[in-house]
Amino acid sequence: MPKTFLIFAGGLALSDATVLAVRKIEQVELVIAADSGLHAAQKLGLMTDVVIGDMDSVDANALAEAISHGAKIIRHARDKNFTDTHAALLYAAEHGAQKIIVVTAGGGRFDHQLGVIAAMFDPLLKQLQVNALWDNSEIFALQGSATCEFAAEVGDMVGLQSFSATTTGISTTGLRWKLDNESLLSHETRGVSNEATENHIIVSVSSGQLLVIHQQKNREK
Repeated sequence: MPKTFLIFAGGLALSDATVLAVRKIEQVELVIAADSGLHAAQKLGLMTDVVIGDMDSVDANALAEAISHGAKIIRHARDKNFTDTHAALLYAAEHGAQKIIVVTAGGGRFDHQLGVIAAMFDPLLKQLQVNALWDNSEIFALQGSATCEFAAEVGDMVGLQSFSATTTGISTTGLRWKLDNESLLSHETRGVSNEATENHIIVSVSSGQLLVIHQQKNREK
């Protein structure tokens, strides 16, 4: 099993489906909260190991509770060139993570949401598995060469979007519209709304950055 770190990002309250998905994750080595992401971690009853950010949106009582349970607090200035979630991702990479799962319900400012996805493609994370549980979807940030595999139900939506100018060597298994060593450009939407035809999906990429979005059709909010 890869050494797995959880990062809770801020945003809307987690759905029941996301809570269930988090509870199914096994052998979590470290739980990190990016600022107000601490609220979600505490609602799940998880012991938070690290709280990182400028602390501009986290509740003071929640922070005090985390400190009382031994959480490490890393404060950054509010005027900085990176988001709290980006800082949490880099902290995880620097402290031995092999797999990082960002947990968020999204919502809030749109630039923050895009910032979460952008930070998942930081080149410093290239050798790691970087995923996210995002509301009713699971997201994989692939930096080639890389592969992701996941379970699906037939009919689930699977979207592929290049996150670099060009992504090459894209191949898929288990999708209705199969890609075989193909390329996608960042402005192309050809990879949107593919469908699972099998219960085991594989997506691989040779070079570039590819965002893989798996949306389960029967997953309840």
